[in-house]
Amino acid sequence: MSQTTRTHGFAISNMLKALFRPAGRAAPQSLCDRFLPTLSQATGMVLTVATVGATVTTSASAQVPAAPQPDSVMVAADGEGDAMPVPFPEVEGTGADAGLPDGIFTQQGPGDSQGPSSQTVIDPATGEALNIDEAYSDIEMQELDQAVDAAEILDVSAKPADWTLDQPVLEEMPYSASSGNWFNDGRWYASGESLWLDRSRAYRRTIAIDTALLPPPPYDPSNIDDYPLRYTTVSKPFNVAPGARATIGRSLGRDYLNRDRAFEFTYYGGMTYEQTDGWNALGDAVGDNTLVTPLALRVPGYNGAGFYTTAFNSDFNSYEWNFKMRRRLGRDKMVMMPNGDWSRHSERAFLPAGFVGVRLANVNEDFFWQSGRQGVDFSEFGGVYQVHTENWLLGMNFGGELISQNEFFWWGIRGRAAPCLSFASENQSNISNNTIDATFAEGSQNWTASDTTTGPAFLGDLSLMAGFNLTPNFSFKAGYEFLWVAGIATATRQFNLDQRRQDPIDAGGQTFYQGLSFGFEGTW
Repeated sequence: MSQTTRTHGFAISNMLKALFRPAGRAAPQSLCDRFLPTLSQATGMVLTVATVGATVTTSASAQVPAAPQPDSVMVAADGEGDAMPVPFPEVEGTGADAGLPDGIFTQQGPGDSQGPSSQTVIDPATGEALNIDEAYSDIEMQELDQAVDAAEILDVSAKPADWTLDQPVLEEMPYSASSGNWFNDGRWYASGESLWLDRSRAYRRTIAIDTALLPPPPYDPSNIDDYPLRYTTVSKPFNVAPGARATIGRSLGRDYLNRDRAFEFTYYGGMTYEQTDGWNALGDAVGDNTLVTPLALRVPGYNGAGFYTTAFNSDFNSYEWNFKMRRRLGRDKMVMMPNGDWSRHSERAFLPAGFVGVRLANVNEDFFWQSGRQGVDFSEFGGVYQVHTENWLLGMNFGGELISQNEFFWWGIRGRAAPCLSFASENQSNISNNTIDATFAEGSQNWTASDTTTGPAFLGDLSLMAGFNLTPNFSFKAGYEFLWVAGIATATRQFNLDQRRQDPIDAGGQTFYQGLSFGFEGTW
């Protein structure tokens, strides 16, 4: 490329920039900025050829006076790309080019000698004399740097890098913000879940046998296991019971390792399990009373009964106060699109969390047992036996969770364990009568007994869960739950109908729960 072509290209490039870039505003990245140097060079070549042709054809005629040269040119000389006028100092050299501004060169006519002004220019910023090739190359590099600095980072998008989806169903991140702030960003957070849990069966105790069918010989009448008809406390399973789990927390900010710190309260419970059952005697004739109980052979009103009726009730409630620390997502990844735009996407990562606090739980159970004979008044034959237990568990709560966070969904596991002290109490009473059948124990009883104990206990739960983000700070979730409570006084372990035990309370019981959960969580 000749020096005259470069001269015209350089001047036209500066003028085009002054036209396309409004004053006071940084020029955006556009096709004009990308291809402006090439367009300027091509235009310069065309003007050079046209000028040389005009000079040759008009060599015999009078020479047309040259157009006045501008005192300054609007160029993007500041660091922010704003257009500003720049005056040009005189170019080194002599002759016809001595008074021209820097960067504007005249065409050499036939016979003219080429002076040093066609080889050097003065840098307006430093005043240094530069070779024309070096100056133009430096200007191109400055324009390239400005174009890169002015490139915009677009709003994040769910569109793939190859643009194969014309209409994406969901936008991954519709706001131009770091995913470290985008997910779960807020001062408060809360979650609510509906629980549907099954409970393990009650402690197995044989409470009745039917003597209508004797065991096959040889048999031991005192061994109840030999009798084919035995009724126990676990003859029927429990129904699935609804419950709830609700959490509300207050964010305390982040630490220097980019971990969220929060204090939260969680309620877990509301499940109430009820069960009723009963048996009728299988005598040879209607009215045969063949039911007896191995729990109280000498208590009136229960042996020689025509029917038994039982009812069981159990509930569970838990309260937690925890300090929680959770890691956040790291830096986003930037993906360049084929058109040169940038798209921000969150990095998938596992987010561990841990918490420590205090947990308080309450488990209550009731057992009701009634005996009688068909058509016989209770004052003549019958009995009512009731057992009530109450357990309060208090201990330190330790737990953790591991969540795999993705742009649309998450899944993970959470577990909590609380070694506790169990404050258990039990209360039982009996009212029974037999005044009509001397075959069995006769008389009446009416008594009440109670006892308390303190011992070790354990409370733990495990959740397998997954959720889908409807918005950055709101998601629906579902999971499967496990809950274990040990070291409690269950009702069916406290039978002392014949009052043979002096310290009847037994706090060695346990219950197990499992089932589904559905809910939501959000921050604000």
